[in-house]
Amino acid sequence: MILRIIRRGMTPEVYELLRAELDIDHRHPLGLIMHGASETDGVMQVAQIWESAEYAARFDEVLLAPALERTGAPQQAEITVFELRHLVTP
Repeated sequence: MILRIIRRGMTPEVYELLRAELDIDHRHPLGLIMHGASETDGVMQVAQIWESAEYAARFDEVLLAPALERTGAPQQAEITVFELRHLVTP
């Protein structure tokens, strides 16, 4: 399992467009365990937990990249990845 922290420089408005485009609330990508977002100083930050880096990469290539283009969201991102040794989900 991996935890990804993603900083793409998106405003909350662009994040909402992207979220609606992906419909991640209802169409869960294969391998995604958790997705959360927060706003700091007008910029969104996303945290995701994936079953594997391969699932995350597939999501990025197949679903996210086209949605970024369609919504005009920034293509480039600062992504920090941590390997999880333990996760509890009540």
